[in-house]
Amino acid sequence: MNQERLKELLTYDPDTGDFSWNVDKSGHAKEGQKCSEKATSTGYLRIGIDRKRYLAHRLAWLYVHGKFPENDLDHINRIRTDNRLCNLREATRAENLQNRSNVKGV
Repeated sequence: MNQERLKELLTYDPDTGDFSWNVDKSGHAKEGQKCSEKATSTGYLRIGIDRKRYLAHRLAWLYVHGKFPENDLDHINRIRTDNRLCNLREATRAENLQNRSNVKGV
């Protein structure tokens, strides 16, 4: 997946964190329809593109920055479905785990 393909298929609103389809996806989705599903195992939103599922927050980063993050992406407010750009930051695994537990050194 690259930024060009992503923007061809989807529009991302950094103020709301929502993705919507740009094109009719083989009759399954209408143009402008919001797209994402909540993964019951993790609570993160994911989007299926070209027979592969992607985490929506990682797609948001790719959409805006042109590449996937090198590290983890942290949801600053800890709400896994809040994919507004202002709520996402690159973090090392240790930093991301620290934010989850609120205990330093975890």
